[in-house]
Amino acid sequence: MASASVSSNTPQVIVIGSGFGGAVCAARLAEAGHSVTLLERGPWWDTVPVRSMGVDRRVALPRGRQLFTRTLRGMGGNRFPGNRIRLNKRGLFELFFGKGSAIACSSGVGGGSHIYSAVHVRPLVDKYWEGHNPAISDEIMAPHYDAVLERMGSITPTAEHGIPNTSAERFRDSEFLEPAAPPPDPRLGYLLPKDPVNPVKVTDAYGVERYEVDYEGNDNGFLGSPSGGKTTLDFAYLAPAMRAGLVVRDMCEVTAIVRQHYSSSRYRVEYTDHHAGQKTMLEADHVILAAGALNTLRLLFHSRDVVGGLVGMPQLGQRYGTNGDYFGFWNYNEPSLDQTRGLPTTGGVQLKGDDGSPMIGGGGFPSVDSYPLPKRLRKWIKRGCFIAGLGEDAMNGTASMDRGKLKVSFPYGISPIFARIRTVFDEIGKRTGKKIYMFKTPLTVHPTGGACLGSSPENGVIGANGEVFDNEGLYVADAAALPRSPGGPPSMTIAAWAEHIASQFER
Repeated sequence: MASASVSSNTPQVIVIGSGFGGAVCAARLAEAGHSVTLLERGPWWDTVPVRSMGVDRRVALPRGRQLFTRTLRGMGGNRFPGNRIRLNKRGLFELFFGKGSAIACSSGVGGGSHIYSAVHVRPLVDKYWEGHNPAISDEIMAPHYDAVLERMGSITPTAEHGIPNTSAERFRDSEFLEPAAPPPDPRLGYLLPKDPVNPVKVTDAYGVERYEVDYEGNDNGFLGSPSGGKTTLDFAYLAPAMRAGLVVRDMCEVTAIVRQHYSSSRYRVEYTDHHAGQKTMLEADHVILAAGALNTLRLLFHSRDVVGGLVGMPQLGQRYGTNGDYFGFWNYNEPSLDQTRGLPTTGGVQLKGDDGSPMIGGGGFPSVDSYPLPKRLRKWIKRGCFIAGLGEDAMNGTASMDRGKLKVSFPYGISPIFARIRTVFDEIGKRTGKKIYMFKTPLTVHPTGGACLGSSPENGVIGANGEVFDNEGLYVADAAALPRSPGGPPSMTIAAWAEHIASQFER
């Protein structure tokens, strides 16, 4: 990296990634008085809240003709030439095809909060945090979940909110299906309207503007939320923290983390500034890695095995999982049905009387009216929906680096959850006459593990405070750290872990 420049501003902490791990850590540490710089490889998205924050350089979310050019940032996989191909450095999604597992991850300031379902729940598996490290327990982690739910403004949906097109409404009188019982303490990360037919703009205490959800607008799903109706991390966590001194550098893609033994700062973080089109670096004593599980593993492997900047980590890449994700397309196709009304997710559903069913949910495709497709085809898409099953998998996969290329292997057939979900999908199709189409290999948006919490380097990569064994001052704050699959949407669990890591600095 001899040709790279060195930033003149030296923070105490560098945070890599701005999703549920990075944004939470960066915000909490900045608000506690630490000097923090956050590096995010993607752009600020052009939304009502971000505009009100005074951010000048913004990129439109994929809509219209840009749906084809800006949806994908890149593609990669075990057998891809060069391991990955970048299509658009301002794209929203990246796809990676491993053995037994396809992975979709996002890019942009706010990370996965722009594409998530905004279902805020604690782990659905019993005693989630127990038995991994004696200094971590469900009791210790409980206050961190509470802090996240409060900061995100999570609400419990009730009949008074007037949410249309829910599973409870649609399947109340069905002969074959019934709404599934909600998980304990279900919350939603949406600004629901006080008047369901008249959503209005609101302004918070920090001057951030956003609109209440428009139930007829269909624009708050996995292609982002331009109005701010869905609660995302860029304004929920980063906006207040930037007032406290947090520095956010978008379009800065980290390429390596190097431990420095003869420097005033412990670590050097090398990255490409896509705005300037040049390589540069930043130094700090503490680095928090939260680039999303797949890219966190890529950076750890590359920094250790290719660059030689990190040491140890014998368990790196072990216990990789997918949170039991299995997606399908439910070709419901009833002429009078519009599945895009209401919220992006309509609630759980199960076969009638099947109380042992895995968690099954879904909803209409988002922003359909903006697709550059014939009107007739858009109407057909609105009558169908995506359907997803989640649950605890065996986390028996591995990630590795072979000649500088990331490889992922996940023998999904060993985890009973996938066969169970496929069986339920097939049975739903048979009973209703509405077929569910699914891939043979699971697609996950929740890759988990590979740099797991443990009690020593022999059974984990990080300890109870999130610090990487044998690499003092380096932390993992995203889903790569999770010791098991939460069994439901993991965003609150990742954020709670990040809250826990930040609390260690504040002592």
